Amino acid sequence: MEVVDITPALLETILATFHTDAEKELSRQIVRCFAAHGLPVKVKQYHQPCMNGTYRILCFIKKSAEAVIINNKGMGCDGVSVQVRIDDRSVLDRLQDLNENIRNQIINAADCGGCSTKCEGKKYVFAYQGKEYTKCRFICNNFRFQNIEKDDISDLMSIITNEIVCKQARSK
Repeated sequence: MEVVDITPALLETILATFHTDAEKELSRQIVRCFAAHGLPVKVKQYHQPCMNGTYRILCFIKKSAEAVIINNKGMGCDGVSVQVRIDDRSVLDRLQDLNENIRNQIINAADCGGCSTKCEGKKYVFAYQGKEYTKCRFICNNFRFQNIEKDDISDLMSIITNEIVCKQARSK
């Protein structure tokens, strides 16, 4: 496995492995958004035979913690998945404003199982339509979005852009 900076040519190589135009467009917008904010975007390329053709696009706000990971395949999912670390909890207070596909994927994300002592005090706890949810904050078990449709792009980009703006404001 090697980690390299993303280039336009590498991005297009990765996108050629995606199945839908919506997945490609969302990924392009994410990479452009991070670049426009001067934030690093890296690519993990796997060279093991069992992982041949597997790429992970890693988008960072902080140096050591990915804010967004775009997987072209594998990583516990069928097909393309976009993992998003949502640190600004206000997003979870306005689920009703998100389209149904994105809202359902947030609500149905894996519950926090307390797999790490790091979880304490950092779990996502929120209520939606009278039911309380507890989700994991860490990217390994965080919000994974799949089956991206054209109508999902603006909501996901709003969440991601909000994360960038909030984290950059906190670091000043």
